[in-house]
Amino acid sequence: MKKIAIVLFGAAVAVSLVSCNGTCSQKVENELDSLNYAFGAANGSGIKQYVLAGDSSTASVNALIKGIKEGSKKDDASFKMYVEGLKIGAAMKEQFAHGLAGDTTLTPNEKLVMEALVATIQGDENALMDGQEAYEYFMAAMQRREAEKNLAQYADNKKAGEDFLAQNATKNGVVTTASGLQYEILKAGKGAKPTATDKVRVHYHGTLLDGTVFDSSVERKQPAEFNVNQVIAGWTEALQLMPIGSKWKLYIPQELAYGSANQGNIKPFSMLIFEVELLDIVK
Repeated sequence: MKKIAIVLFGAAVAVSLVSCNGTCSQKVENELDSLNYAFGAANGSGIKQYVLAGDSSTASVNALIKGIKEGSKKDDASFKMYVEGLKIGAAMKEQFAHGLAGDTTLTPNEKLVMEALVATIQGDENALMDGQEAYEYFMAAMQRREAEKNLAQYADNKKAGEDFLAQNATKNGVVTTASGLQYEILKAGKGAKPTATDKVRVHYHGTLLDGTVFDSSVERKQPAEFNVNQVIAGWTEALQLMPIGSKWKLYIPQELAYGSANQGNIKPFSMLIFEVELLDIVK
């Protein structure tokens, strides 16, 4: 839930209210009184526009004013926690309107969610899962659902890549490794081979199966530097096979690239083609 910004007036601001025209019970007799009144009015206007934008009924107005007055009077820790609970509960209610965790195909069971939430907060030993177990289970399940959804939508990408690689493997000069990575040596190098923990400097040109360029240090005319073990699996494997000075063409299966993840220009289950030149190992 967004916080409501409080207006802060600088000391140089001068407001003179000679009277309230009968609308206020407090006396406004000097500049300090005027500043206090202006501070409340300015913030009241902002709160009205933000909080009551969707519901300005009398009941809502009165409830809001009641809450503000109660909140401004109480300073005990339990009341502050109560207010935090209200905010969290309201945010959860709003989220439930859009499915469980934003997935409209999953219907929230509010009572079950609340039961688990309360049990975890209270440290209930009889809870079905602890916080870490719940997090790991939930994330794994949501990732699996996302992968299944993407596979249904992008199955053609997967098949096109598999068909291409099967045909490509029969060509002269194309080497296929145990992982399924394919490479073709365009220029043989004679230098050292990097290890997984080395940092390398490379030039590369990456395309999709249809020839679309999605990234290219060659086009930017600026070599890239990165650690061998901090890139996609197909690159990590290939770089450790390449001597410095080599230029290879890599045919990377989707499972050694981004798999089911959607990377913008690189859609799920896309195999990737790179021309990679290993310039140096960065010391």
